[in-house]
Amino acid sequence: MSGVQGQVLGHLARRGVELASTYGLSYKQQLEADAELYENSGPEGRINPEEMFPVLFTAIFALVIVAAIRYTIGEVVATLAMIETPTATAIIEDKPPAYADEPDAPLEKEPLMPSEAQADVEVLLVDNKPITTKVSSTIKHIVRIGGRRARYRGAGLSILYHLGHSITTNFLLHAAYSVGLPNFGPLTNALVYIFVSVAFARLHMSWTHAIISMPSSKPWYRKMVARKQSKLVLLPSLVFACAQQATILIPMGVFIIVDTITYDTFHDNTPRMCAGTVLQALGFLTVPLSGLITALCFLLPAAATLTRVEAALLPEGEETIVPFDRSVVVGDVDISARGSSKAVFRQAWRSFGCAARFRLVKIYTKMMMVQVAVLFIAAHVMLAEVYIIGGERLAPLVKSGIAQLRLAAIEAQEQAAN
Repeated sequence: MSGVQGQVLGHLARRGVELASTYGLSYKQQLEADAELYENSGPEGRINPEEMFPVLFTAIFALVIVAAIRYTIGEVVATLAMIETPTATAIIEDKPPAYADEPDAPLEKEPLMPSEAQADVEVLLVDNKPITTKVSSTIKHIVRIGGRRARYRGAGLSILYHLGHSITTNFLLHAAYSVGLPNFGPLTNALVYIFVSVAFARLHMSWTHAIISMPSSKPWYRKMVARKQSKLVLLPSLVFACAQQATILIPMGVFIIVDTITYDTFHDNTPRMCAGTVLQALGFLTVPLSGLITALCFLLPAAATLTRVEAALLPEGEETIVPFDRSVVVGDVDISARGSSKAVFRQAWRSFGCAARFRLVKIYTKMMMVQVAVLFIAAHVMLAEVYIIGGERLAPLVKSGIAQLRLAAIEAQEQAAN
């Protein structure tokens, strides 16, 4: 068992074995009895697979909706929010002459010079509200430009990118282990993931261009950026991939540290004090908190920087569907010169200000709220369906399944120990 999931499950299984040895063989015997509970319930207590079809259909339908929300808001809308440049509207008004309020001023006075006529004009700049301020207004803007299917623009390239990335990562991992390279668990997976992400940086840029550009009849492979210019996205892709893995590895490391400390402190059967229980709960709260801080301070700006650099490399003649000033990212940097990648990376990172970050955080927050609402409704619908089917027959099945999983984890750990 390898990977992040394998490390966590192995740690939990080891703890299960320790608990089993603490409470004696009765715990394992109870699990064995629970594992056979459903088999011993008789034909009248079992559930036919056909009866669970409505529940399965509801679950799949809910997952499809959640995935659609994730892509529309979390990918399309968020990507547009990362690149949008605030705009302003100039309002030109006639400025009254300086002598208009004088009591003895003439009724009319022609300007002696053209510059004097131009001076009698007042220019007022009004900041426009960004299109991506609201999710609903952004989706309406996308649909108005590209039609209803534009909600999922770039979905084909997204599938191609993630499928190719996953296949390549797994192939390299298996190849590395087959030749006898040392396995460092999650660290090895992270290094391979980062390498593949940098290798697929050009395809990722094409996916971003499919999201942000105006509709075009050209296929995506004819609009790909030249390899010589694509070198500008290698550094942002490296930083973004490192941020993704840090968001996974840091909470995992914090979990192992906190769990080890709390287990060494409370492993005996003595009654726990209230203060100790509170400290233990606060310790485990640091696990999601560390992931949240890493995502906000590192992952979010890294993703925005990569997207802005990719948008700045949009081919000539292509326009974005939201206002975007390429000079803010590229500026006066010669992209063909040596060291231009670092300069563009710094400008792209600094140009993504606090207001844009706050707007992006609100988009992700709204996305999660909508997803939770969909899952909440789907869970209640599934509970109602289970109640109609017969919930009393489902309880032995669930209990037996959980017991079988726990027995499998304990037996696997015992075999590894031997």
